[in-house]
Amino acid sequence: MANPHWRVWVDWNGNGIWDEPGEDVTADLMRLHWEWGRDLRRDHAGPGLLELTLRNGDHRYSPPNGGSPLAGGLKPGREVWAQFAYPYDDFTGADGSDLAGRPAAVDSGFAWVKQSFGANGFQISGNQVTPVTRGGGDAIYTLDLGDADAGIGFKYQRASNALGGVALRCVNAFDYLRVRFGDNGTVLQDVTGGRASTIRTGPALAAGVNYFVEIEMHGPSIRLMATDLDSGTMQRRTILDGQGSAGNAAATRHGLWHAGRGGNDRWDDFGGWRSFFYGRVDSIVPHPHRDHRTCRIVASDELRRMGETLLFNLLSGSRLRAGAIAGQLLSWSDFSSEHRLLDDGRALVADQPRSLWRIPALEALHRLQDEEDGLLYVDGTGYFRLEASEHRDSGSHTVSRATFRGRKDDSPYFSDLSWDDGSDGVENDVTFRYRRGNNLGLQEIWQLRDVTAIPAGESRDFLAESAAYDLVDGIRVPSATTDYAANSRADGSGDDLTGSLAVSLPLLSAISGRGTVVRVSNSHPTATASVTFLRLRADRAYRDLDATIYQAEDAVSRGVHGHRSRLVSCLFLDNYAAVRDAAEARLERRKARRTRLRLTLPNGDRKNLLQMVHRKLSDRITVVYPDMGIDADFFIEGMELDAEARTGEVTLRWLVQGV
Repeated sequence: MANPHWRVWVDWNGNGIWDEPGEDVTADLMRLHWEWGRDLRRDHAGPGLLELTLRNGDHRYSPPNGGSPLAGGLKPGREVWAQFAYPYDDFTGADGSDLAGRPAAVDSGFAWVKQSFGANGFQISGNQVTPVTRGGGDAIYTLDLGDADAGIGFKYQRASNALGGVALRCVNAFDYLRVRFGDNGTVLQDVTGGRASTIRTGPALAAGVNYFVEIEMHGPSIRLMATDLDSGTMQRRTILDGQGSAGNAAATRHGLWHAGRGGNDRWDDFGGWRSFFYGRVDSIVPHPHRDHRTCRIVASDELRRMGETLLFNLLSGSRLRAGAIAGQLLSWSDFSSEHRLLDDGRALVADQPRSLWRIPALEALHRLQDEEDGLLYVDGTGYFRLEASEHRDSGSHTVSRATFRGRKDDSPYFSDLSWDDGSDGVENDVTFRYRRGNNLGLQEIWQLRDVTAIPAGESRDFLAESAAYDLVDGIRVPSATTDYAANSRADGSGDDLTGSLAVSLPLLSAISGRGTVVRVSNSHPTATASVTFLRLRADRAYRDLDATIYQAEDAVSRGVHGHRSRLVSCLFLDNYAAVRDAAEARLERRKARRTRLRLTLPNGDRKNLLQMVHRKLSDRITVVYPDMGIDADFFIEGMELDAEARTGEVTLRWLVQGV
């Protein structure tokens, strides 16, 4: 049985520094359950879910225990980061030992191979790796991970004026990709025939700082993320993305590189790392059994929070593509601008503003996905991703990454398979309904319908929502007498206090589209002001016109599968041409049945575990099972994992759908 190396971190004190005492909970991990992917019945990805069962003999994970070293930090909302690696090397060993020929700590079937020539190399020093500089040019040591699209991770500390990094997709000492960490930047280079050409340059890693570096190889994209483990100032930040440059797309050896210069760069914990979950704690529930004390921690990724976040916003602009719209929705949801990977997608909004008023952010994102006919989800590194409708038609998605069979001696293999003909995914009558608004110009959009008393020196806020108009834009700041009035008496028979009021729109940039927050402040030193009149006007007030639909049908599919209809009520699409293109494209993709399988993958051998660690959502695989006549390509749509620390058993279940 092949076992990965696990690491689960919880940032108990919320300071963004992961490498602190008590935050690596891996040693206490008893069981782990993880779910991630798309519900094909709804066609939307749900929040990623992580469930941990931890040993809790000393009640360190019990929130009421004031004597716990984690006291005060055991609360929902703390960030969780879960990873596994295969193979993996912690570089524990005698100082001065050359890395060449060394078996990896997990597992010893992998060994470091020196690809370069000359005396320069790598050696163990303080259970880390440092350069050996004795002459002879670049040093390249690799592990063969059996996959060109593997994920790589390692801890790294850059020395000032040194020049180290990693080698990727290495064919030999003269043909490989390399990432060079230098004083002047982080550089991705393609070495062909011994000559290096620069592909992409990113910011430098600070010298003397410990980072955890992850490199995601995905067809033509080589993306590097770095996390500052010392101060927490950098969290999984993409510092280099070599989109469009693949190097040798078939080479499977990856490892360490340095340029033969003197220096004290340090590498540690190198391996085929995969971050499979990044999210926040939902609940912490200790189970104080007398002989078996445990704690269950449940966490979800950021999609869950988006389901609880209401939007009150105006989307404006012309020729807005799905990626730009998704970015705006994420910004309104306070989702990190650094953690997004968004395809451009199709042009949805031509010229009319759109109101997103009192709608959950997740619902808006799902409706965006429906109109784009792509896929939106949060990945294992906590990045929000938009895959456009054509995403799977290009790059590495056109090539199967591995072939799975039903026998262990034909590894990689599955131990169980369930089959579904995919009929409930067929759509042969696709209707898109959209509306355009009629701009009625300057209008009164809201009026306060009762009298509100505001004591001296105080303020009141009103969420003003238009009932008469579907969208408003260009909201004017109310002016005295014209738009508001106040009196010392509620019936207006007392002193005029209009001059004591100040009316503002403090949240107009954050709340708009159908109204906004109106703040009324009473500056009178003693008198209570009764607001007898208050209204909002907008330069542009829209009423939706009658709906227009475009219907795309396929008679052949209806004859085979019966009538399978789908109605998409458009939130963003606002013009006939775009609606027609979207409906026709959706019909083309969905008019035929696509088989669905659920595959069970055990960690029975090395080939299986490599696939379990390195395959991701939307990867293309081949499944061959002659007994059922199955020999076809599928896309991975969902993953579910169970791991037992006591036995080392890891079981992964994939939901896959035919290409």
